[in-house]
Amino acid sequence: MFIFRWIGKAFHFVATCLKYFNKTLLYVLELIVIVVLVAGLFSFFHTPQIQPNSILLLDLQGTVKESPTNEAALPLALAPANSSVSLHELLATIDKAAKDPLVSGVLLKLDGLDKVGLASTIEIGKALDRYKVSGKPIWAWGTNFSQAQYAIAAHANEIYMHPMGEVFVKGLASNRLYYGDLLKALGVNVHVFKAGAYKSFPESFIANKPSKEWIESERFWLDDAWKTLAREIENSRGLMPGSITQYIETLPTRLQNANGDLATTALNANLIDGTQTFDQMIKTIENKLGLKQKGEANLVSYADYAARLNTQSGEIAVVIAEGEIQEGESQAGVMGAESLVKLIDRARENKNIKALVLRVNSPGGSAVASELIRHALERTKAVKPVVVSMGDMAASGGYWISMGGSRVLASEATVTGSIGVFGLAPTFERTLQLAKIGQAAVTTTWLANAERLSQPMDPRMESILTQSVARTYSNFINVVAQSRKLSTQYVQSVAQGRVWTGTQAQSRQLVDQIGNFGDALSLARSLAKMDTNAGVVYLIDSKPDFGSMIRENFGDWFNPLGLVGVPESVQKELKQGHSLLQKAEGRSQLIFVHSLLQPLQ
Repeated sequence: MFIFRWIGKAFHFVATCLKYFNKTLLYVLELIVIVVLVAGLFSFFHTPQIQPNSILLLDLQGTVKESPTNEAALPLALAPANSSVSLHELLATIDKAAKDPLVSGVLLKLDGLDKVGLASTIEIGKALDRYKVSGKPIWAWGTNFSQAQYAIAAHANEIYMHPMGEVFVKGLASNRLYYGDLLKALGVNVHVFKAGAYKSFPESFIANKPSKEWIESERFWLDDAWKTLAREIENSRGLMPGSITQYIETLPTRLQNANGDLATTALNANLIDGTQTFDQMIKTIENKLGLKQKGEANLVSYADYAARLNTQSGEIAVVIAEGEIQEGESQAGVMGAESLVKLIDRARENKNIKALVLRVNSPGGSAVASELIRHALERTKAVKPVVVSMGDMAASGGYWISMGGSRVLASEATVTGSIGVFGLAPTFERTLQLAKIGQAAVTTTWLANAERLSQPMDPRMESILTQSVARTYSNFINVVAQSRKLSTQYVQSVAQGRVWTGTQAQSRQLVDQIGNFGDALSLARSLAKMDTNAGVVYLIDSKPDFGSMIRENFGDWFNPLGLVGVPESVQKELKQGHSLLQKAEGRSQLIFVHSLLQPLQ
């Protein structure tokens, strides 16, 4: 009895601790909600004042994404340092600053910029070039410059770097993990059904090395993407063609000649204009602007200046299609067909909207969801022009939905194509055997239990899935052929799951023209016979998903893979693979038009 009494006390102690823990957690959450509301109200009513001789400090942080940040989001003061930048707000901010007489110059400070896709890099560069036409200068400063950061900084009139910094241009690479042997060792039998010789996504789950088709396809489009990026840098810096690749190839020798000084190496190669600390950079700017008194240059942060933008009215509606394509409603990083179709329908039904621009940045996803979105676009283009503007990526399902547009534009560096289909269905009969677990079932027909993943796949189910994938691929080919006014035989020749850059896609008639987002807006105005200054309004899902918002903003704080040093690219690939297998477990007939591609950085 003595020991039971102590066990009872122990349980009582644990229960008491849990009760106080729950209360404390509740109080903390209430406090967070109050602080968020107060900060949000302050941000809403506070309008920063811009003084004469202001310098717009583009201190970009985190990842460049398509979606405008006026969606439900945490106030800036509460957001984690590694947040995100809206590409469209950034472009609008730069264009506004070019016409603002209170802004005397722009200073790019890109140390906090983590990820930006190749097409987005080019978009930002073109906006900076438009700004320079105003005659006002752009400076860039960094402790170091990653390749993506430098590709943007190259558009500045002058680039300065910390004396101990480095410019890390390196080229492009595509990496992939292969889990075939691991899954076999765990007793997992992954059944793959695919259409398209180059549709290489599923091989990650069944092989331990890449196929020759994957290597061929990746090398072809990567080489073209690298030529585009290197050419952009060289043209912006006034370097000879081939200078960037030559710099990389001769870097060890160059570094030895500079006694191991990476900053001097970059300076000698004309990649930068000088080395300075940040406070020296500010003094340089003040001197160049002819400001005699120290501190006369008023630095205005990007966040404060962007708060002055107005994108609430216009005759051109812009809908952002970003993330993996799934059925249902949109969440953070996921494009929900239901949510996107509602936005497209709003644009079609609004008589004040004369044209729709769909901005696509997606690696694909569900075939059914892709078709739902494409069909909504097709209905819309019957009553008003629909222009599709491809961003960093419009591959597989991303390309499928693009076929709903009246015209399709891509950046020269857009990753697109990947016209192919696959299905995945893992079964775990051998896993149960390894675990010494038996199983049994009684059914009325063979189909009643055919989707059960703990047993071997019935050959009849394999036949169904094979035919379903083949049928979906045929539908994909027909959609492309009808939209692009091409023969199905020709589309077959450029499909097969093959990936192309925007330039390669245009030469194969898969897109109408090479152009940036601004070109898409101009084309929409022209097709709708609007004034060249017709305004733009962004249509955004009005229902904020606070759960997704919190996961997106604070997920890194509770990320065990990141804490143990697993590279983020590997983490993303693992999450994609886990997500697909998890969906396949719930519905073995799910068919994907996905590419497993990641934006180049």
